[in-house]
Amino acid sequence: MRVGIFGGTFAPIHNGHVNAAHQFVKECKLDRLYVIPAGTPPHKKAPEMFSSQDRLEMARLAFPKDDALNEKIEVSDFEINRKEKSYTYNTLLEFSKDGDELVLLCGTDMFMSFDSWYRFKELFGMCTLCLALRNNSDTENLKAIKEKKSEFEKKYGAKILMLDMKPFEVSSTEVRDLISKGKNISNLVPAGVWEFLKNGSNRNI
Repeated sequence: MRVGIFGGTFAPIHNGHVNAAHQFVKECKLDRLYVIPAGTPPHKKAPEMFSSQDRLEMARLAFPKDDALNEKIEVSDFEINRKEKSYTYNTLLEFSKDGDELVLLCGTDMFMSFDSWYRFKELFGMCTLCLALRNNSDTENLKAIKEKKSEFEKKYGAKILMLDMKPFEVSSTEVRDLISKGKNISNLVPAGVWEFLKNGSNRNI
């Protein structure tokens, strides 16, 4: 099977994440996609606005099973249940046990520092990288990404794809800022997540 891995803090998960997941499944012809909220991320501190269980529940609400688009998508609690830091190496090791072909979705901001990741050289041999562009209208940024892609391919034999999709111009940081100001963000997050934020939290939105 061709299996996709989409990890992140998802604090909160928003429409950009959902759009990327659907495009990931379609373009990479995935048989299954695991959306995996991070437990203790090694690259950045998890925002205190949401607990791990909040982030896991919102991820589940973002991909309701009654939507045909989510038929191949499953939210996993693997990293949240681990007591150690959520290294991608350990996650890929776990999800490769069945011998599936793994494809890892990676944002271009993280991709540019990929060679600082834990056991990154081994990651190149464990999966194909699929890049989701955050802003493909920035020609200088795109040039740097392509140069880094070429470097990884030549130096480490990396397999790297680029998603052909229009980026959703919002970040979780921006969404949290709007939440803290009591703004309506119903146009930025899936309906189930918006209901959770209104009814299942004390964030006054």
